[in-house]
Amino acid sequence: MSELENALRTCNTFGMAGREWKRDAFEREAMPHTPSLLRAATNIVRDGSAAEDLVQDTLLRAWRFFDRFEQGTNCKAWLFRIMLNLSSQFHRKRAVEVNSSTPLRDAHAADRGFAQADVLEQTVVRRIFDALPNEQKTILHLAIVDGFTCKEISEILTVPIGTVMSRLSRGRAAMREQLLSETGRDSDAL
Repeated sequence: MSELENALRTCNTFGMAGREWKRDAFEREAMPHTPSLLRAATNIVRDGSAAEDLVQDTLLRAWRFFDRFEQGTNCKAWLFRIMLNLSSQFHRKRAVEVNSSTPLRDAHAADRGFAQADVLEQTVVRRIFDALPNEQKTILHLAIVDGFTCKEISEILTVPIGTVMSRLSRGRAAMREQLLSETGRDSDAL
C-alpha cells in the first residue's frame, strides 16, 4: 500500500488532520499543473471563461477522486485525462462557436511572453492549426505545447502509441506544408 493510500485512509479515519494532509498533497501534486491545464482548456473550448470553468471542474473532480491517484505516477497526465473526459461533456453543455478563436498569444502569454512583432504569423499558424482534424490538433497540442511524450499522450488519450505517432507526424506534416505554401517558409518548430 502506498504512502498516499495510507494517508488518505488516515484522512477518512482521523478527520481534520487527514484532510489537511490531503489538501497539502493535492496542492503539491496537482495544483502546479493549473497553468498547463488552462492553456490546453483554452485551446479546446476557445473561450477564456469556459476554459476556466473546465479547469475548475477538472480540479474539483481530481480533488474528489484524489484517493485514486497513484503516487509516483504522472499527475499531469492524470489531470489531462480527467480534463479531456470532461471536455466532451463540456462541449455538449455549451454551444461553443466552432470558428471562434483565442489568439495564440493570449493562450500562452502567461507562460511564454510572446513577442508582439509576430502577431500576423501567429494568426496564420492558429488558422492552419484550427483547420487540422481534432485528433491531430489534440495530439499536436499535448506534444508541442504541453511537452508530453508519445507514450504519455497514448496513456492520456487511451489510444495505441502508433496511432499517436502517426497523428503527430501527419499533423506536423500538414502544418508544415500549409505554412510553406502560405508564407513561403518552413517552420523548424514543428
